[in-house]
Amino acid sequence: MLKHSKAFTLLEILLVVAAIGILAAIVIVAINPQRQLGKVRDAERQSEVATLKDAIEQYSLDTNGEYPSGIEVNTYKEVCDTEAVAPSNCPDAYVDLSDVVPDQLAAIPRDPQASDTNEDTGYEVSKDENGNIVVKAPNTEIDTSPKRAGTTLVVGYSLSSASYDNQSFDLSGEDTSPTGMAFNGDGSKMFVAGARNANVYSYNLSTAYNIGSASYNQSFDMSGEDTSPQNVTFNGNGTKMFVVGHDTDSVYSYNLSAAYDIGTASYNQSFDVSGEDTYPQDVTFNGNGTKMFVVGHNTNSVYSYNLSAAYDMSTASYNQSFDVSGQDSQLQNVAFNGDGTKMFVAGDDTDSVYSYNLSTAYDLGSVNYNQSFDVSGEDTWPTGLTFNGDGSKMFVIGQNTDTMYRYSTTEEK
Repeated sequence: MLKHSKAFTLLEILLVVAAIGILAAIVIVAINPQRQLGKVRDAERQSEVATLKDAIEQYSLDTNGEYPSGIEVNTYKEVCDTEAVAPSNCPDAYVDLSDVVPDQLAAIPRDPQASDTNEDTGYEVSKDENGNIVVKAPNTEIDTSPKRAGTTLVVGYSLSSASYDNQSFDLSGEDTSPTGMAFNGDGSKMFVAGARNANVYSYNLSTAYNIGSASYNQSFDMSGEDTSPQNVTFNGNGTKMFVVGHDTDSVYSYNLSAAYDIGTASYNQSFDVSGEDTYPQDVTFNGNGTKMFVVGHNTNSVYSYNLSAAYDMSTASYNQSFDVSGQDSQLQNVAFNGDGTKMFVAGDDTDSVYSYNLSTAYDLGSVNYNQSFDVSGEDTWPTGLTFNGDGSKMFVIGQNTDTMYRYSTTEEK
C-alpha cells in the first residue's frame, strides 16, 4: 500500500516565500549596499520636497494668498537652512522659509546628505506664472532625474538647451562695426553701439524682443566724448544712458529727459577705468545701480565697482575682478540674469558664450564656471551679448556679419 507524503500548507508556502524575499534583500544589500542606501535617500528626498510644497501652499492659504518672500517665477532658488543659520544670514540667492515654521512645518528639512552646519538644504523652490509652487531635489543619487513636487517649470538663462531661433537682423545699414546692444524694459526698443561711426542707434520693435520686427529710429553721436563706443546700457527707467569707450578707456553717462529717447540725451559725467584695463569692452549694472561691471579685453577680466549713490559714477570705487582666461582669451561682453546669480560672458577666441554661477548675487568673488554655448554657426566674432527680461531669449551681435542673432535659452526643470 502506497503512502502519501504530507503536502505544504498555504501558511508554510507563504512563510517560505517571505523568507526567500528577506534573504534576497539581505544579499542585494550585501552586494551593493550604497545603491540601496541611495534609493532610500532618494525616497526621502521625494517625501521632503512634497512636504515643503505642501507647507508653502498651506502658508499661502493661511495668509490670504501670500507666499514667503524670495520665491521667484521660473527661477529656482535654494531653500536656506534656517535650522543651521539665522534667517538674517541667508545669502541673497537663497529663499528664507522660516516664516512657515512652526505653523505649517515643524522644521526646515534638508537633503539626507546635506551638512547641518551651513545654509545649504539641497532643496530648491520656484513658482510658475500662475503662482503654482514647485520644489525639487536636484542632487539625486540613483534616479537620473531630480525629485520634484509640483509642476515642471520652463526656466530661462539655460545654455545647455540653447538653440538658434533662425531670427537675425542686419545692422550694416547703420554701422559696419556694431559692438554691443541693449533693450528697453519691455523689449519694444533696441539700442546698438557702433564703433565705425561713433554712434548709438535706436530701433523700434513692433513685437517685443522680435528683432525681425525691428525698424531704424534714430542715432546719437558720441564722438565728442569717444570715437570708439563699445557698448551701451541704461538705468532701470531709461533716464540715464551709459556708453563705454575704447579710445579714452572710460565709461560715459548721459541724462535722457524722455525715457529711452536718445534724441533727448545730454552728457553728464565720465569714469576712467584705465587703472584696471586699457581696452574696456562692455559696461552693465546690477539691478539697483549700486554695482557697475566693466569688461577688460586686454586682461580678459570682468571688473566690479561699488557706487554709493545709484548709477552715479562720481561715487564709484573699484571692488574686485574675475579672470575668464581659463575659458576664453578674447573677452568681449558680460551679462547677468535677473537676480545676479548667473553671469554670462562672450569670447571671440572660442566663439562662445560662457555661463557662471554666483553663490552670492553680483559678487565676482563667488563665481564658478558652469557651461558654454558655441555661436560660430552664425558668426565667429561675437561682440555683443544680452538677454530679454526672463532669460528665455539670448541676443548676440556678430561683427563679421554685422548682424544680431537671437537664440532660445529655455529648459524644462
